[in-house]
Amino acid sequence: MLDTITVNGPEDTTDRDANGWEAVDWRAHEDNVARLRRRIFKATRNSDWAMVRSLQKMMLRSWSNTLVSVRQVTQRNVGRRTAGVDGAVALSASWRADVAVRVHRTRGSWETAAGPACVRPQGRRQAAATRYSRDHGPVPSRAGA
Repeated sequence: MLDTITVNGPEDTTDRDANGWEAVDWRAHEDNVARLRRRIFKATRNSDWAMVRSLQKMMLRSWSNTLVSVRQVTQRNVGRRTAGVDGAVALSASWRADVAVRVHRTRGSWETAAGPACVRPQGRRQAAATRYSRDHGPVPSRAGA
């Protein structure tokens, strides 16, 4: 079943059938993702950049986030019938389940490829994004008034 991940079991996912996709408790997974988003928002508001980064990493590793993201892309979006980068379209429930498992296992592709040599100081990217999000553009010149 897609709702659980066996910790000390085999890595084979052949037991995850098409009925598993419909049997997923979507409400619980969406609540998990919403809770993590709220925690990230609060940490950002409190300028706790170490916690923000930690929670963002947790979000990327979250099985709930993977399921909700795959569901959003393959079922809800207008472009769900458009092939993605891999050239495949996941229209059946079994394909969606396979996509979710594959995406969750290949999480390493989301990490920075360059490593720590070109990483900015901790929190700078988030701080800059927060500062500029409150910026309302340039101040008009008062010389011509």
